[in-house]
Amino acid sequence: MGTAPIGNLFTSVSEEAAEQMLAYAERVGASWFDTAPLYGHGLAEQRLGAYLRAAAPARRTISTKVGRVLNPAPHAEPPPHFVNPLPFQPAFDYSAAGIRRSLEESLGRLGLASVDIALLHDVDRLTHAGGHRRLVPQLLVDSLPAMVQLKADGLVRAIGLGINEWDIGYELLMEHPLDVILLAGRYTLLDQSAFTSGFLDACARRHTSVVLGGVFNSGLLVGGETFDYAPAQAKLRDRVKELTRLCDAHGVPLPAAALQFAAAHPAVRALTVGARTAVELEEIVRWSSTSLPEQLWRDLKAGGHIPVETPVPETL
Repeated sequence: MGTAPIGNLFTSVSEEAAEQMLAYAERVGASWFDTAPLYGHGLAEQRLGAYLRAAAPARRTISTKVGRVLNPAPHAEPPPHFVNPLPFQPAFDYSAAGIRRSLEESLGRLGLASVDIALLHDVDRLTHAGGHRRLVPQLLVDSLPAMVQLKADGLVRAIGLGINEWDIGYELLMEHPLDVILLAGRYTLLDQSAFTSGFLDACARRHTSVVLGGVFNSGLLVGGETFDYAPAQAKLRDRVKELTRLCDAHGVPLPAAALQFAAAHPAVRALTVGARTAVELEEIVRWSSTSLPEQLWRDLKAGGHIPVETPVPETL
């Protein structure tokens, strides 16, 4: 369960709605909650922490992210994606001290002594506008060794990356052992570059677990208008229309195909999905269990929407 929506991503979510969504997520079987300091500038972590303190004890996996610190900023400019965030200004800090500070402050908001997974956040070009490769020396010399130390200190059980692009992930994977990589948006019905590049296979060979986020490409595959958090180009909207036509011909919703396609690759251990309300999450759960005909995958391959060699779900 991704928590960016309860950090007021794009629209404000009430405390009550956030609590209801988290409770419903557990009722339908979600046992992993992924968060980050960026989400609402600490708001998502704060809300998740409040829920964990009030909820009945249960076996849960909690992951958060490092690489940004939050500095007090009561008069900061509103961020581009989050509505009514907490009064902090995020700042990138990939130094060893910044990595530790980021995690320790997250633990404070979550009310936890440790988390299961810490992910190095947003070290790709989508975030750093072409300068992401200049980060690599610091990431290898400072950031990742600092995360290994956090693991040795018992503050995290596993370390990895939380990224939007596969290429920086591939480069770091070749140079440093990683337990898990959360990759958003690069293995979907609209973008299979994580597969065609060989990245997913490389993760499997190195026993690095892959978690996929953004399987709806920021909403475009569920009727939205954005792709990678920006207005979708016309050619992408046209592709969604064609995908919808193919799914309609088989009597299945496009989001169900999007979810189940992403989950089918053997390197993928989990999907992270975000919902603002329990109603949205209920719909996602229904899509994940919808029976999809084998012919749908053949038609998607024949139409060039997914590579012929792409793994697809077994018929339910």
